[in-house]
Parts: sequence; C-alpha cells; structure tokens
Amino acid sequence: MKVLVVGCGVIGSLLVHTLMQAGNEVSVVLRGRWKEVVETNGLRIHHVLQNKDTVDHPIVLSGPGEETYDLVFSVMQAEQQEEALTMLSGIQTDTLVLVGNNLHCAEIVEKIHAAAPEKRVLFGFQMSAGERKDTYVEVVRKGGGSMTVGCLHQEPEDEVKEKLLSAFSGTGYRLYWCDDMEGYLWTHAAFILPCVFLSYAHDCNMHHLSLSEIRQAVLAAKEGYRLIERAGMKIRPKEDEGYDTGKSWEILMTAMLTGMSRTKLSDLCITDHCRNAVDEMEDLTSCFETLRQQYPDVPMVHWDALQSSMPSFEILKEQYRKRKPDYANWMPKEMIAGAAAGSAALLAASAALHAAGRKSGSSAETLAGTVLSLGGAVFGGFTVYTVAARRAFSYEGDRKLSRDIIEGVADHVSIPDGGTCLDVGCGSGALSIACARRNPKGSVLGIDHWGAEYRDFSKELCESNARAEEVTNVSFQKGDAVKLDFPDGTFDVVTSNYVYHNIAGKNKQELLLETLRVLKDGGTFVIHDLMSNARYGDMDRFVFRLQEMGYEDVELIDTTERFFRSRREAVLLGLGDSRLLIGRKEKAKTGKA
Repeated sequence: MKVLVVGCGVIGSLLVHTLMQAGNEVSVVLRGRWKEVVETNGLRIHHVLQNKDTVDHPIVLSGPGEETYDLVFSVMQAEQQEEALTMLSGIQTDTLVLVGNNLHCAEIVEKIHAAAPEKRVLFGFQMSAGERKDTYVEVVRKGGGSMTVGCLHQEPEDEVKEKLLSAFSGTGYRLYWCDDMEGYLWTHAAFILPCVFLSYAHDCNMHHLSLSEIRQAVLAAKEGYRLIERAGMKIRPKEDEGYDTGKSWEILMTAMLTGMSRTKLSDLCITDHCRNAVDEMEDLTSCFETLRQQYPDVPMVHWDALQSSMPSFEILKEQYRKRKPDYANWMPKEMIAGAAAGSAALLAASAALHAAGRKSGSSAETLAGTVLSLGGAVFGGFTVYTVAARRAFSYEGDRKLSRDIIEGVADHVSIPDGGTCLDVGCGSGALSIACARRNPKGSVLGIDHWGAEYRDFSKELCESNARAEEVTNVSFQKGDAVKLDFPDGTFDVVTSNYVYHNIAGKNKQELLLETLRVLKDGGTFVIHDLMSNARYGDMDRFVFRLQEMGYEDVELIDTTERFFRSRREAVLLGLGDSRLLIGRKEKAKTGKA
C-alpha cells in the first residue's frame, strides 16, 4: 500500500515506523533540519518501555507532489493542520486521516469537503508520547501501539476499516473504532488541560505535585466533561461515560496521575509536549473558553483555580520558544534498565530454585537459590544507586549536581584573548559551552568519540546546546583521547571532566601526558576525574614528575567538598575519588643571539 505521512514528530515517527513494519511503501513530508537528519541517518527511534532502538528509511519528500496515495496521515498540531488545509485538500487520495489534538474538527471537515468533496476525512488519536531529540525520537507506547479513529459523528465505513487494518497488518498495532471523534477529542482535551495548567504552574516539572493538586486536576476534568455534555457532545471513549457515577473514576484517575507524576512518564506524556506546544495548548484553552461563554451556567471552580495558578500564555511563549539546552545525563537509562532486569532475573531464578529445593529436598538447589538471591540483592542495590545518581546528575532535577561540577571546573579555565581551548571528551558539550561563555574572546573545541555506551550524547546535541545557549565561540568534532589528532603545542588551554577513567585498558597517566602534549608552552591545564590509585596509580608522584618536566603551579585538588554538598554525598554517588589536576606548561626559554 502506498502511504504518505505529513509531519514526523514523536507521533508521526511511530506511525511511519509501524506502517513500514507492515510492508507499506511510506513517504514522509519533512522540512528544515529534521529532513536533513532523517535523510542522512534514517528515522531513529528509541522505544522507552521496550528498551530497543529502530532505524527506518522512508522516502523523504519536501512536499506531497502529484503522486496518488492509498492513505494519507497528517500528523501536526491543530494550528498547523489548519494552515496546511489547502495542501491537504490537494493531495491525491480518497482517505485522509488527521491525527492529534484538534477541537476545530467540524470546521476542518467543512473546509476540506468544500475543496475536495470526494475525500473521506477521518480523525485519529494515537496513544503514544515522547520527545524528539536532535538525531532521534524517544517514544513511549504500550505494546505495539494503538490509535482511536473515526469520522466526525460515525464509525468509518467498512471499506475504510479494511484499508486501515490492512495498512497496519501484522504489526500488533491496534485500531479502535469511534462513533464520535468530535466528542472524543473534546473529552481528551478536557482531561489533559487541567494537567497542562499544573505543568505550566510548576515550570513543566510535575515530579513534586501534591496529592491535593492532583485531586484538583481530576475534579477540574470532571467539570470539563460536564461542560461538554451540556453542549450536546458525547463523552468518548464510552468507558468514560460513567465519570460522574460514584467515586471509582475519580479514584482511578487520581491514582494514574499520581503514578505518572512520580516518574519520567509525566515528562514524556505531558510536560515535554507542554514545553514544545504552547500555541497548541493556548488554542485548546481558547476553544474551551469559547464554549464556556455559550454555557455560563456550568460551574468550573477547580478549572479556574488551576488556570489562574499558571503564567499567561504570552509569558509562556516567551519562556519556551527559546529552546532550552539538553545536557542529557551522565547515568545512562540503559544501565538502570539493565541493573533492574538483572536483579529481577536473579531473584526469579532464586525463587524457582528454592521452590524446587523444598519440593525435592535438595540442599544443592536451596544453596544455589540462596547464592542467586544474594546476587539479585546486589543488582537491586546497584539499581537503587543508578536511579539516585541519575536524579542527582539531572539538569532538570532539584540537585543539578552535574551543573555544579561543570561550573566548578569551568571556573578554573582562563583562555587568553584570541586563544584556544581543547575539551577532551565533551559529551553533551556542557563544559565546552561553559568555558566558551566565560571566555568570549577565546574559542573552545570539544572532541568526543560519542560511542554507543552514551547514546544520548552526540555532536548534533552539542551543537544544538550551543545554539540554545547562544554561545558562538565553540565548535565540536569527533576525536580520540588516546591519540589526539593535533600537533604538539596546539592549544592554550586543555580541559576535561570525568573522561579518562572510562577508557579501559589504558594507562591513565599516559593519557594525561598525551593531553598535555598538545598544550602550548605557557598554556594551562584543568583536568577533573576519578583519580584513585587503583585507576591512576600514585598521583602524588605524577605531580612530582610533571614538576620535574618543567610544569609550574601543579596542584592536585580534592573536589569532594568543593563541588559537592559534602564528601559523604560524593562517596555515596561513587565519586569519592574526584580530583582536579591543574597547572601550567613551562614557557619556552629564549636566549640572546
């Protein structure tokens, strides 16, 4: 089947992936930098709950052209859908599915039919969430994914159902038919808008919501449902029709939102979208305001209280249209998932062996079960550590330890006017950008090999962060810390943060000397890492060695009480050996002729 997808953010990406899985010929309309990324690297998706990565290579187009398609999906924000109506009406297809939040659905059908009366217009809502990164998309989906789809006020015709089922055949993607998509979209908006208000009131961070705030959001959603019913629309899905009967719906929704708010799901399902779609949220809010003016008799006390707690949309647009940097996290999600999976597997095997031992009376099986349970406990403890570390390192969390360490290292970096600095192992670009910002008359080059073990880090991410921070005197390129691709004496400053301890099988002191090789005479070095004897050998002797080689002002500084709240915090996070090596390379001596 020949399918066109217009728009390829989080929702569109999963749609493209699934349609290609089913064997369809899929084209996608893209523009700007994202078009270049998909053309170059393919459409890369990290499926969060499944903990897997996929790469697809759809046909990438700048526009729909004159081709005829069996199916067209338009996946854009509501205001973008309206702006694209002329283009969508002109696409050669008999079946058009508009996917996403859209409360102007009745007007849109009227406008499309005015231009193309033969087109069958459906609306779809895909149950997925996530975030588009610089080079890939992070997607949260349940199972193979699903979409609720239907016409404005009826289910699709049987012929259309068959076509849609065929398009997703064999993928596990589920289609739910709806007899009133206008009611469905309004019902969905009534539920999410109170969450949106809460998100904006807390600067798009819902991790610390109180139970009373969550209950108020659920009560506000019920007020929205009553308004919809008062306007003569249907509550959809049908399971929500009993929202006002007893307390069961209210208890269930409160529990669901509480669980989401305590995890990354609130980011992927609510706050990330709020941050990136302020115009869409303003449009949904405006639609409800218009409806309320027609039915002022419906009380909206909780709704009004939540909406009044957030900044105005004018302020939010100013705040979020300037893209925030994404410095990722030093603790990879994959490590957390692996530790948790290892713990669960060992504990399950232990339970099975203990059960078998009790049944057979075998002490060997019981002993083996005990050993595995101890292993499971160790993995469980490591899982707790990785979760705590990820929270501490996060730039979005309360602690922001990574930021404190980066700023602490950058405070020691001084680049002369017109000078250059090398950041070895720049990761997401945080230290490079911090040094460049502090030294506007110098320039910084960040290098990294950006390996698979740190999939969240990339050259593109570094460049995106520099743009977001509006720092222009920094650049990035691929490089190898083991053998730097620069002549001796290239840079005025060399720096690095928590890099060399990750390079297995290499003498760490030799790695330091390789970094110092590219330092100019008179240049300075600022290198921060876990410099334990086990990793680095005797660093006091190394300092003495540098001094003998002519390096000046060489110091080895314990940073566990400078960059951390206390040494105890550093030790608990496994960073108790943090040291900062600083100094200056001796200037070349010149004599009289």
